[in-house]
Amino acid sequence: MDEPDNVHYLRPRHAVVNAVQDVIVTDRLGAGDHLPHERDLARRLDVTLAEVRHALAVLTSMQVLHAADGRHMLSEQKSALVDRLVRLHMSLSGFDTNDLMSIRLELESTAAARAATGADPDDLVPLHQIVEAMSRPDVDLRRFGELDRRFHTGLARAGHNDLATLLLTSLGDAVQHEMHSGYGRMLRWPYTAARLADEHHDILLAVEQGDPQRASREVTAHIGRFYDLRAG
Repeated sequence: MDEPDNVHYLRPRHAVVNAVQDVIVTDRLGAGDHLPHERDLARRLDVTLAEVRHALAVLTSMQVLHAADGRHMLSEQKSALVDRLVRLHMSLSGFDTNDLMSIRLELESTAAARAATGADPDDLVPLHQIVEAMSRPDVDLRRFGELDRRFHTGLARAGHNDLATLLLTSLGDAVQHEMHSGYGRMLRWPYTAARLADEHHDILLAVEQGDPQRASREVTAHIGRFYDLRAG
């Protein structure tokens, strides 16, 4: 017998959302594919029907799913779907910030090395524009944060690694508040902004010169120094 929707469940509701995401990935569902019926999902995940319906409603509100003829189906192409699922998983899972920073460091160093060996000149044009904008003396905290984020995702994109770009974008979403707080705690902002802009320039120069080891070292040192400042 179905349990009423107003039962108080001890299981965190986001856990069921994540479980439904796992079904989508495990079953390799793509755009237009139907999810299992609600009752089948409930049995498969060992949860209540109400919990499944809540999870489907969350994913529908995120435009990952849409309902038609009493069934839920995938509404995104594969790349957009994975992007939405990763971002949602990051936001719901409550990962420790230090763990996210550690993963970011690994991804960034690899992305920089790939860019140094695989970037085309056209890939680097927007990165030069970003560094130029960062170097302006009137750049404020919020604008610099936006430029920083664009630079690092652009670096992954220059390495032609779609998965790294997706993951770094998702990590940026997950730590966005922490990043802005870190910038806000820095003293002598114009001096700090100029130094950070120089570090981005050094990363870009290593990439442009085709030196993957140096590119990896530069981005690792840059991120490490930022988080040392943030912690201090």
